[in-house]
Amino acid sequence: MVVSVNGVKPYTIQRRRAILKFSDPAYEGMHIEARLDIDLRTYLELQALATSVENNTDNLRAAFSMFGDAVLESWNLQDEDGTVLSPDAAGFLSLPPALGTAILGAWSESVITPGEVSASA
Repeated sequence: MVVSVNGVKPYTIQRRRAILKFSDPAYEGMHIEARLDIDLRTYLELQALATSVENNTDNLRAAFSMFGDAVLESWNLQDEDGTVLSPDAAGFLSLPPALGTAILGAWSESVITPGEVSASA
């Protein structure tokens, strides 16, 4: 039921999601779904953590953990021994550094682009 205030219907915010795509052939077949429109508080916290990581591994760990818990929706990743990796902080922190930063980079570029439904890295 839509409730209006003073005769004006509320505007429903549509939260975008994306399937991240990677041009690097090493990532062929990888399927990652992520939220593009997170709340501003989380976005600002991620930005603050990301810009303060120099010589501070705790902030870098916090940024990757927050990304895993607040942004990742799903993925088809498993480790080389067949262990399925969960799309959350624990799974994200278990990735090789190059893959983790590639995922974060693809998301970072796409999150500020209105109307985008996918990102490339």
